[in-house]
Amino acid sequence: MDYLLLLRGINVGGNNHVAMPKLKKMLTEAGFKNVDTYINSGNIFIMGNVDQLTAEQMVAEVLKKNFDFAIDFRLISKEAFLLDLKQAPDWWGQDQELRHNAVFKLNDYKAVNDDWLKENATEDYDKVLITPNIIFWTSTKKKDHSKSFYSKIGGSDLYKQTTARNFNTTKKIEKMFAER
Repeated sequence: MDYLLLLRGINVGGNNHVAMPKLKKMLTEAGFKNVDTYINSGNIFIMGNVDQLTAEQMVAEVLKKNFDFAIDFRLISKEAFLLDLKQAPDWWGQDQELRHNAVFKLNDYKAVNDDWLKENATEDYDKVLITPNIIFWTSTKKKDHSKSFYSKIGGSDLYKQTTARNFNTTKKIEKMFAER
C-alpha cells in the first residue's frame, strides 16, 4: 500500500532536527519500499506490504528508537489523501491575498476538535471545510490576521493534534503522490 507520512514540528527554527536522507534510510531498513521525501518539513512517501495499523506501528517504532524527542505524525493512504483533496472547496487556494492551508489531522486527533472549530471560526476572516483527514482553511494573511480564528489556535488541542501544509506544498505533494 502507498502512504503519505506527515511529521509535525520537525526542522523548525533549528529545533527537532530530522535529516530526511537518514530518515529515508531508517524507514527503508524498517521494511518500507520506495521511500521518498519532499522538502525538509516532514513529507515522506512510503510503500509497504502491510495494513495501515501495522505501518503506523512500524513508523512509531522507527521514530521512537532513533530520536530523543517525540515526533507526532499522520500516516494517510494514497486513496484517502487523494479522496480528501477532491473535496477541496473552490475558494481554497484562489485568492493570493489570503493564507491557504491544509491542516492534517494527526493520529491522536480528537473529533471534538471539529465541533470546536465549527463553533469558533469566524465567518468574516476564516473559511473552513473539514474532511476526514484534512481541514481546508483559508484565512487572512497580514491585514486583519489577528481577527482570524486561525491566528488564535496556537496552544489549543486542535493545534497540538494537527500539522499544516500550505496550498503550494499540498498541491506538490498531491502531484507527486498521483505520479507514484
